[in-house]
Amino acid sequence: MAKAPGAASEGRGGTTSPPVGPPHHDAPRRAADPDRRAEDAHWRTDDAHWRAVFAAAGQTGARVAGHDWAATPLGPVHTWPQSLRTAVASCLRSPAPVMLCWGEKLVVLHNDAYLAVLGDAGPTALGRPGAEVWPGEWDVLGPVLREVLAGAAVTRAEQRALPPGGDGPAGRRRLTFAHSPIIDESGTPGGVLTAVTANTPATGGAPATANTPISRGAPVTGGAVPPPRRAGAAPLPAASTPRQTSDRRRALRQAEAFARLAGALSFARGRTGIVDVVCRTVPTLLGASGLRVATADPGAVVLAVTGDGGPGRLDLADDDPLARAVRHNVPVDVAAEAGADGGVALPLRYADGGALGAVDARWARPVAADEEPRTLLDAVAGLVSQALQRAELIGSAQLMADFAARLSATRSTAEAIEVVLAGAPTVLGARLPGLAVPGRGRRLRLWAGGDVPAGLRAAYDGMTVDDPRPLATALRTGERVVIHDRAEFADRFPGRTDTSGAHGLVTTVALPLFDAQRRPIAALGFGWHRRRLLRESDVALLDTVADLSEQTLERTRLAATEHDLVTRLAGRLRTSARAAPPTLDVATRYRPAVTGMHLGGDWFDLIRLDGDRLAVVVGDVVGHQVEAAADMAQLRTIVNTLIRLGVPLGEVFPRLTDLIGAGFLGTCLTMVVDPAAGEVAVARVGHPHPVLARPGRTPEPVETASSLPLGMVREPVAVTTVPFRPGDLLVAYTDGLVERRGRTYDAGLAALCGAVDATRDAPVEAVADALLDGLAGSEDDQALVVLRHVGRRRALPPQ
Repeated sequence: MAKAPGAASEGRGGTTSPPVGPPHHDAPRRAADPDRRAEDAHWRTDDAHWRAVFAAAGQTGARVAGHDWAATPLGPVHTWPQSLRTAVASCLRSPAPVMLCWGEKLVVLHNDAYLAVLGDAGPTALGRPGAEVWPGEWDVLGPVLREVLAGAAVTRAEQRALPPGGDGPAGRRRLTFAHSPIIDESGTPGGVLTAVTANTPATGGAPATANTPISRGAPVTGGAVPPPRRAGAAPLPAASTPRQTSDRRRALRQAEAFARLAGALSFARGRTGIVDVVCRTVPTLLGASGLRVATADPGAVVLAVTGDGGPGRLDLADDDPLARAVRHNVPVDVAAEAGADGGVALPLRYADGGALGAVDARWARPVAADEEPRTLLDAVAGLVSQALQRAELIGSAQLMADFAARLSATRSTAEAIEVVLAGAPTVLGARLPGLAVPGRGRRLRLWAGGDVPAGLRAAYDGMTVDDPRPLATALRTGERVVIHDRAEFADRFPGRTDTSGAHGLVTTVALPLFDAQRRPIAALGFGWHRRRLLRESDVALLDTVADLSEQTLERTRLAATEHDLVTRLAGRLRTSARAAPPTLDVATRYRPAVTGMHLGGDWFDLIRLDGDRLAVVVGDVVGHQVEAAADMAQLRTIVNTLIRLGVPLGEVFPRLTDLIGAGFLGTCLTMVVDPAAGEVAVARVGHPHPVLARPGRTPEPVETASSLPLGMVREPVAVTTVPFRPGDLLVAYTDGLVERRGRTYDAGLAALCGAVDATRDAPVEAVADALLDGLAGSEDDQALVVLRHVGRRRALPPQ
């Protein structure tokens, strides 16, 4: 449902989106507010423009221009949607009788030619709901018009008129009424256009044109038309002259083509589909020898041009008529060129009057501004403008959905910021995004998009929260800051270097982002290379972008806090030997699951044994949360104790089952590394195979006998002994490092072997980091131990 005139919506950051019209009770405050005065001046200019357009279209046009529309359900002219204003202008200029019924109340507007059909109702019909114009017949006529308004169906109705006198023999005159929907900016019918023709049968019987459909598939219903003229009404026009008949037939053909164009535009998908429809159909409708259409993204300085004569891309500063029409937002008469004796470039406009493109039509003869082709071009421009604006809104919604989906998949603050900087400008058609967040002390840290020049980044280095520039102001005050052009920047920030303007931005915006307590935590800035009017739909996009961004930043911030807590707790539970034997380099890592408080069941343990041997334990208890961590702590303690007591590796796991029973489930790998003997003994219960990399050979898993999982082992486990000589690298890990959804274990193991091969010559700490980074993406915990036999005793540090 459209917002009522005068309604306003509260915006983010204490700003209010502009109302549809200036409320009278607010006049004193508006008079004191420069922005409000500018809005009022715009509305007055817009109202005067359209009233002048209407007044130039005959006697009824003058009545429409002077009518008090504020007292009708339609409201003031400046609040009318572009589709209504375009339809009224087209209706008034039609040579055939045409009536327009608009909105839920089907408010009546008509042209001069329709007065004869209205009869006694004619002088008072303008601006009144149809139910008031025809109270006695509305129960018949109303349902027909509402059917068209609700379903976009084109209906046709007939009525015999039996006027006495100059209308011909009784029963020989027939009026044909064609009802067509007018599609508004939302893509749904906003009103009904009724065109009337009078047909005279050539001979007795059915009239010659009675069964000629107005539109394909149009049903014919009898009687559901405006009522016959009342007694004393002005007579219908006398039998038409051949020229009048020809004019009316041409008008009908044009009306039919116009209706087909409107229907095709309503179904066209995206800007490309709309422009294709225009280029295929409009030249024939206008009788034009050539036609071009230019469109531009909001705030862009390059136009995309389609149609005859090119070019495909056009700089907004160019002298081409299309560029001038968009740049100055006025019609541009085209001098004779390219074989055309006349033509015009008309701007395509948003509902509030801002230019979104232009259409350039050429004719093989001069065409005056008040001629039929030019009038048709005005109506076509209105329809195309509506379709392009609708496509822009749909496209923005699709981009917003993609932006939201990408944000929902982020796992860290840095990743969220990267998506915000890439996605928000795409949704808004903006350029040069930057995000300011609090740094150390009162300094701010700036994150910038990939296309931001180094000079622009450097201009914000060292910025503090007290900086008066828009980005810091938005973060400090929590208010949205909009700079419409660089003159406004100079007025608001006198003496300040206009860095954004120096890099080609005209309109700039700084959006505050809040945490759950509505405290500003960041400010998002970007701009456009052409002046951008921020309409209600644009403000809604800004608010949605800000809401999604701040929710994601808050979510990732909380997740990072939880992750840090889990990691520190896990470190307390996973303490290892103070030092490895001097002949071994050892690196250990633990990374908890990144979703939620997953204090999981993965662990590792390093146990120094006599003879410079090292026992390595890596295990995984099924589950997450505190219960799994508690089971893990208990198992780790028992396994550690059994190994320290000298229990053989093959006996450790059945002893564990005897001690604590079978109330848990998991996997475990134990290894005793003996550098002096140059070997490693491996016992594995349900756990992934360790990977061994020897110099000059491809890394491969250490194959051992299979066994039941941890908690189910009651028999001794087979122990496998393999050589482990100087230069060898051994990697033990939990399944979170190799298992992924949609990938087999063997594929994950192969990926791990490849990663080990790529980093085998690096220090073990670098190897461990590379494995975690290169095999990221797991939803499970990851524990990792990397060992290298260094081949000789390392010198101990001085005491």
